[in-house]
Amino acid sequence: MLKAFFFLAFCHSLFLLMWAKPPLKIYLEEVLSIGSLDDNTLFQWVGIIVTSDNYIYVTDAMDYSIKVFDEKGKLLKKAGRKGQGPGEFSAIRFIDGSKTFLYVTDQFIPGIQVFDKDLNYKQRIPIMLPISDLKVISDQEIAVVGLSMAKEKMGRIFVFDQAGEITREIKYAHEELPFMVDSVDFDFDLQGNLYIAYSFLDRIEKFDPAGKKLWSKSLFGGKEAKKEKISLFVVPSEVIYKDITLDRSGYVFVLGGSYSKNPSQDVYVLTPEGRLLTTFTLPDASHCLYIDYQNFLYSRANEGVTLKKFRLKYIYEKEK
Repeated sequence: MLKAFFFLAFCHSLFLLMWAKPPLKIYLEEVLSIGSLDDNTLFQWVGIIVTSDNYIYVTDAMDYSIKVFDEKGKLLKKAGRKGQGPGEFSAIRFIDGSKTFLYVTDQFIPGIQVFDKDLNYKQRIPIMLPISDLKVISDQEIAVVGLSMAKEKMGRIFVFDQAGEITREIKYAHEELPFMVDSVDFDFDLQGNLYIAYSFLDRIEKFDPAGKKLWSKSLFGGKEAKKEKISLFVVPSEVIYKDITLDRSGYVFVLGGSYSKNPSQDVYVLTPEGRLLTTFTLPDASHCLYIDYQNFLYSRANEGVTLKKFRLKYIYEKEK
């Protein structure tokens, strides 16, 4: 049944890509706002995932917790507290999930904590690499990219199993880059193609499932982020691209950083072939983008106190 679902989803996406005209403009219609400056619903949300039954899970860094909301924005449950033990957090960050489990990272605690959909702690996957982005392919494949000064770990996405063993790796940076300059955010499409956006380089790229680079795109003339010296290290001080995600038709959404006209608000939309289609601007600065299975976009407001949900409204040539 699950295979049939993914086959139909693949066929639907392929049909849209082959026959639908690419949109000329994209507008946002706000449909939900969770949390405000006048309540304590959220303190500083960081990560988000929306399940197929419309439950919204977020990680709240200042509340050291995972919170789940229904589709109307009602808080149903939260789990977690400050600490280093099972189900506890020091600086909770990314969250992603499979049909069964949620996978959560912490900036200062190694590994990935696993919870069920009722927020019951299940286990910790022992991964020692500091994780800077996470995508769950299945309960047997969790893809991560992390920060490392070791050459054999730089410029790579590692795929781990539930035991924390590396099952495969995808090398995306084939040149030697300075520390942190290989940092990326990434996403996969339904066919297993990989899309990455470099945090500190003007570079957006696509790779096929075998790891072959299909295209590379620069939106700011190939700029690099400015750098500064901190102690003994020279590190980037500006972010060029902040996040990357895909909509249900396979279009690529990239959130711009410091070099955008509206930093942390401008979103660049590319075709699966790497052609820039259009740009739109979020109402508020955000650290991330997320598009759910129904094609709703989520972003940040009030520095993380508020989660905004938008309907994506596509304007095509015939509608001009």
